[in-house]
Amino acid sequence: MRRIPALILTAALAVCVAATVSVKELKFTPGTVSIKAGESVTWKNNDTRDYTVTSTSGAFDSGPLKPGKSYTHTFTTSGTYPYGSKLHPRMTGRVVVK
Repeated sequence: MRRIPALILTAALAVCVAATVSVKELKFTPGTVSIKAGESVTWKNNDTRDYTVTSTSGAFDSGPLKPGKSYTHTFTTSGTYPYGSKLHPRMTGRVVVK
């Protein structure tokens, strides 16, 4: 088996997280984030209940996000991406990608 140098592997796995959204008390905070195409958003569940982070267009879906866990999605195309939680339908947020 061929070994890959750690520096190359680390660089390949690097993700540019441009924004972090806290998920707590039935809210996404901040509710709207603006990033550039190619950047990522991380949602962190800072609550004691499960949530999902689900695009209304089907572009992304975290699946059940347990307390203390996070989900990161990289946005490659500009546009506005509304999302919510399947488990808590009144929760909404959006990512604006320029």
